[in-house]
Amino acid sequence: MSVITLAHGGGGSLQNELIRQEIVTRFSSPLLASLPDGAVTPEGLVISSDSFVITPRFFPGGNIGKLAVAGTVNDVLMAGGIPQYLTCSLIIEEGLELDELRKILDSMAEMAAACKVSIVTGDTKVVPRGSGDGLYINTAGVGFKRTGLTLGVERFAPGDKIIVSGSIGEHGLSVLASRFGMDCENLSSDCACLDKVVDVLVGNTDNGSGIKFMRDATRGGVLGITAEIFEKSACGATLYEDKLPVTATAAAVAKLLGIDPGFAACEGRLVAVVSSEYAEKCVKMLAENVADARSAAVIGEVTAQPGSVKMCGAWGTLRKLVVPAGDQLPRIC
Repeated sequence: MSVITLAHGGGGSLQNELIRQEIVTRFSSPLLASLPDGAVTPEGLVISSDSFVITPRFFPGGNIGKLAVAGTVNDVLMAGGIPQYLTCSLIIEEGLELDELRKILDSMAEMAAACKVSIVTGDTKVVPRGSGDGLYINTAGVGFKRTGLTLGVERFAPGDKIIVSGSIGEHGLSVLASRFGMDCENLSSDCACLDKVVDVLVGNTDNGSGIKFMRDATRGGVLGITAEIFEKSACGATLYEDKLPVTATAAAVAKLLGIDPGFAACEGRLVAVVSSEYAEKCVKMLAENVADARSAAVIGEVTAQPGSVKMCGAWGTLRKLVVPAGDQLPRIC
C-alpha cells in the first residue's frame, strides 16, 4: 500500500504496522520499543502525547475538550503514573464559532480540575477554511511514576485474571448515533478519568504489586485492545463472552448498526491483568466505590499459549480473536 488510508488511524493492525515500520524505525529511543501509550523515563517521569480529531465535536456525555483531557490523563495512569500537568495545543479552522470554542475550553478546564491536573502550556494555530475539520486538539501529559507499581506483559502468568472496569462500547456507539442523528435514550459516552479506578485497584492488590498490566480500551474496544496486549506476550488469554458487561441499550444499538460492542471504543474503561487472588476483591470494591465501575467484571484469564486469544461463547465454543485491521468507526477520539 503506497498511501495512507483512514484504517491506518483506526488503532488496529494497519496502524500498528505503520508505527512499527515507518515511525519507530526512524527514532532510536529504547523507550519506544514496546510502543507504550505513556513512556516511563529513567528519572521517574511518565509522559504521554495524544491528538483528538473526533466527529462530531459534541456527543452525548461529552465533547472533544473533555475527551482530550480524560484521554491524556488516562494514558499517564495506564503507564503507572500519577498525572500532574498537561499541555494543550489547538489547530482551529477558520470559521469555527467562538461560542463553540468557549464551551470546549470550559469543558477542558472542568475536566482538568476533576482529574487534579494543571494545563500549563500550549500553542494555537488557525488554518484556512476547509483545511482543519473545525478543531484538532493535541495534548501531552506529564506525571510521576507511582511507587510499587511495575507493569509489563513479561509479568503475565497462567491463571492471572483479566478485568474490565465497567460496561463497554458506549463511547463508540454514542458517537456513531450522534453522527447520524439517532436519538438513543440512555446511551451516553463513558468518557471519564480513570484515576479512582486505578486507586481502587492499587489499594486492593497489595499496593499495586498484584497488577500486571493496565490499558484503557479506546480504539479497538475491549476485545481489540486485549488481542493487542497478548500479541506481544509470552502468554495467551481466554475471554468469556457471557461475562462481557454490555448494557441493554448498547447491545440493541450495536445490533441495529451491525457493530460488535466488544470492538467499540471506550473512553472511560480499562482492561487490567491482575494476580488471581486479587481479582474478585478488585471487582467488588470497584462496584462499591466507583460510580462508573458498577459493572466491573472478570472477563477472562491468562493461559499458557503464547499470543493466543480466544473467546469462549455461550455454548462453550472457542473462536480466535485477532487485532482488527482498522476501526469499525473512524474518528472517535
